[in-house]
Amino acid sequence: MKKKRLKHIAPLRFGIILALIIGFVGVLVVPFLLLAGAAAATQEPTLRGIPWLFFGGGVAVMPLVSAVAAFLAGVFLAMIYNLAVRWTGGVEYHVEDLS
Repeated sequence: MKKKRLKHIAPLRFGIILALIIGFVGVLVVPFLLLAGAAAATQEPTLRGIPWLFFGGGVAVMPLVSAVAAFLAGVFLAMIYNLAVRWTGGVEYHVEDLS
């Protein structure tokens, strides 16, 4: 088993990866939010009409907004990690060669 250290994370690449993951999760969550909103609209008469339109529109753009936020958070977190590595030496992990 080999010991290795993670000494640097490329901020833009990490931001892109995090944005893709969170954006995909956002796409998976949209149908459930729309179903919950539809159920709430049938129970509460004040939620019919224009508020339902705003809710549906907000849910429709949610994957894009969350992906952009995840990209920015990923870049920021990678930059913070790269600063912290200077003082701590990085995250140590173990790798085993299976071949």
